[in-house]
Amino acid sequence: MPFQAPLMLFGAAAVTVPLALHFFYRARYKPLPWGPMKLLKEAVEQTSRRLKFQERLLLLLRCLALILLALALARPALDSVSGVASDGPVDAVLVFDTSYSMAARDGEKTRLERAKDAAVAVLDALPDQSSVQIYACADRAQALGPVSRYNRDQAKQLVRSIEVTSLSTDVLPGLTDALAAAESGTAPAKEIYVFSDMQKSGFERQQPGVRAKCEEAREKKAGLVFVRCGNPERKIPNVSVVDVKLLAAIPHTRTRVPFVVTVKNTGPEPVRGIKVSLELDGKAVERDATQIDQIDPGATAEVTLTGGLDEAGSRRLAVYADGDGLDGDNVLYKIVGVRDKVNALLVAHPFAGLPATDAGDWFVRKALVPFDTERERDKIEKYFIATESVRPDEVGPDKLAGKDIVYLLNAPVRTDDPFVGMPPAFVSQLAEFVKGGGGLVIGAGPLVNPGDYNRVLGRAGAGLLPVPLGPDLPAATAEAPFRPAAESIDDRDDVFGKVKPYADWIDRATFTRMLHLDDTAPDAAGGRVRVRTTDNRPLVASRVVGDGEVLFFAAPLDESWGSRLMADGQFAVPLTTYIVSHLTGRKVPGGARTAGDTLTWAPPVVAPGYELIKPRPRTGKGDDGRNRQRVKLGGAKAGAGARPVVSTADSLVAGEYAIVPVGGTEADGATFAVNPDLRETDNLEPVSDSELEKMLGYRPTVIQAGAGTETAIRERRTHGEWTEWVLLALLLLLMGEATWAWFCGRAW
Repeated sequence: MPFQAPLMLFGAAAVTVPLALHFFYRARYKPLPWGPMKLLKEAVEQTSRRLKFQERLLLLLRCLALILLALALARPALDSVSGVASDGPVDAVLVFDTSYSMAARDGEKTRLERAKDAAVAVLDALPDQSSVQIYACADRAQALGPVSRYNRDQAKQLVRSIEVTSLSTDVLPGLTDALAAAESGTAPAKEIYVFSDMQKSGFERQQPGVRAKCEEAREKKAGLVFVRCGNPERKIPNVSVVDVKLLAAIPHTRTRVPFVVTVKNTGPEPVRGIKVSLELDGKAVERDATQIDQIDPGATAEVTLTGGLDEAGSRRLAVYADGDGLDGDNVLYKIVGVRDKVNALLVAHPFAGLPATDAGDWFVRKALVPFDTERERDKIEKYFIATESVRPDEVGPDKLAGKDIVYLLNAPVRTDDPFVGMPPAFVSQLAEFVKGGGGLVIGAGPLVNPGDYNRVLGRAGAGLLPVPLGPDLPAATAEAPFRPAAESIDDRDDVFGKVKPYADWIDRATFTRMLHLDDTAPDAAGGRVRVRTTDNRPLVASRVVGDGEVLFFAAPLDESWGSRLMADGQFAVPLTTYIVSHLTGRKVPGGARTAGDTLTWAPPVVAPGYELIKPRPRTGKGDDGRNRQRVKLGGAKAGAGARPVVSTADSLVAGEYAIVPVGGTEADGATFAVNPDLRETDNLEPVSDSELEKMLGYRPTVIQAGAGTETAIRERRTHGEWTEWVLLALLLLLMGEATWAWFCGRAW
C-alpha cells in the first residue's frame, strides 16, 4: 500500500506513551497479613480482575487511536492510483489524438475542441510548480512543447493551436513517448492524459504493445488517464472518396476525359444527399456537383464527371464529397500527367519503318498509331502518339532526345563487328534515359543473342535487363506452340491486369520459340515476372531502373518465330496502350502518396537548396505556389542509387505538395498528391470501458470531457486515499474511548 506522506508513520511510535504511563502509575503495595480481611480476599481478587480488564481495554483503545492518527497523517492510497499528492507538484504529459476522426462534431463542438477545453481544465487543476509537456499523436508522436515545461500559460496557447491531421489512429507511439517524457521530470508524481475519441482501431492496431506500455506505466506509478472526447453513443454518418479513374488510358491535350469517382459508405447508417465535385488545378471542372441520393453502409457508388485537358504537364486533380459527418476522408487527390505528344523510338531490324508486315516494327507501329498509313496521314499527324523508326546499326544517342518510350524490337547489340547492332554510345545513353524516367520495351527475336545481351544490357553492363537470359529453350511445334497463360496474370497488375479480361485473344497469341528468362538466377533480384506461359515459363518480366522501367518480352513482337502475340489488333492495341500509359506515367515527377509518407524527388540538376510547398486551401486559384507556405528542406543528399535525392516526411495533412528549388515554381520541381489515410475510417466505432479493460488487463481511469473535467481530475487525486475513512474510524474510536473512560472513571 503506497502512502502520500510515509514519514508520518513514525508518529505511531507515540503509542509507547500510554504504555509507559500505564505501567509507571500502576498501583504498588506490600502485602500485610490481617485476619479480618482474609474473608474478603476472594471478593477483592474478583474486583481486581475486572479493573485490570477495564484498564487494559482502555489502554488498547488509546494506543489504537494514536496508530490511526499516524496512519491518517501518512495518507494511505490505493495501489491502482499513482502516488499523487493533491497539493504536491506533478510532471504532467498531455497527449492529443490528432487523427481526422477528431474533427467529427458532437453537438456544437468538434471532438478536438472538446479535447482542448478538457486539457485547459487539466492544466488549471495541476498543483503549483508542476511541469507540462504536450504531444500530438495519430500513428506517430510529435513533441509540441512548451519551450519551458513550467510555463503553463504557454502550454495553454499551444493547446489552442493544435490541429487535426490526415493520419489514422494508433495510441502506442503517444503512450511510449509520453511515459518517457514523464520520467524525464523531477517531480515524484507523474500523470499522463490521453485526449481522444477512443477509436477502437487505435487500440487494436498494436494491442499487445499498448497493453504492455500501460502495464509499464502502472509499474512505474505513473497515473494514466484517458479523456474521452466524443459521445460513444453517437454514430457518425460518413463516406470516403476511395478512387478516381480516368477512362482515357493516356491523358493528352485537346480532349474531354471522363473521370469515374468511387465513393464508399464507411459508417453504420445510410447516407443521403452526397454531393461530388471535381477540381483541376484548383478550378472546378464542372460547376454543378453531382449528387448521390443514398449509399447504404458498406456499399459503394460511382459517379462520372467529365473535364477538358487543355494544358500539357502535371495536372492536379481533386475530388470532393460533401454531406456527411466527417470531412477528413472526403477528398482524394491525384496527379495526372497530361501530354501534348507521346514520342516513341522504335529500334528494329530489318526494314524498320517500311509499310509491310515483315518490317520488324510494323505491328508495334500499328498498335501505337492505329491508322491506315496511306489514307489517313492527316489523322496520323494530329494523333497524340508519334513514332520514329531506325535500324539498330544506325541509331545514335541523339535519337533519344525528346522521346518518352523506346522499343528494342529484335535489335542486336554491337560486339565484335563495329557495323552490326546498337553502338555502345547509344546503349550508355539509353541507360541514362531509363534512369531518368523513360520507358523501355524489349522484344525477342532471332537477332537477340542471350550471351551478348547479358554482357551488354545485363547487370554487369547497362543494367537494363529485368532478369538474365538463360540457354536457348527447345523450340515448340506449330501443333503445340507456346501460349500465354491469362491465369498467371495478377489482377492487380497495373498493365497486364487490365488486359486479363481479353482472355480469348490472349489464348490466340502463339509462338514456336521464345527466349529463356532465368528468373531463378542470382542476378534476377529486383526483377518481376508479370506473365507466364501455359507451361509456367516466364514470358514477360519487368524491373524498375531509377525512375523508369523496363519490360522484356521473351517472344517476338513481330512475326518471327511464328509469333502471333501482336497479330490481333483487338489485343495488341489495348495491350500497347496500357504499356505506354504505364511507362510514360513514371516520367511524371511526384505522384500520389498517403498522409505521413516520405516525399522523395531526385532532381535532374542539383540546386543549392530546396523548399517544400504546402497544400493550397480548397477552391484556391490555380497559382504556381508562390503564395503558399514554404518550408526550407536544405540540399539534396545521396539516395539509394547514384542520384542525389531530396526528401521530407512533412506530409501530415492531405493536399497538393511540391518540392522545388528555392524560389522556384511547381513547374520547376515535383508535385505530390497526398491523400488521407483511409484506415482511420475503416472502423469509426469507439471502444467501450469494458472493452478497454479487456484489452489492457485492468480498468484504467476514463474521464468524459465536459464541464466537470476539472472536478473529476481533482477527485481522482484524492478518491484513492483512505485518509477520510481512517479519520472517520479515529473519530468513532475516540468517541468509544471517551465513553469507556467515563464508565471506568479513567479519563485522560
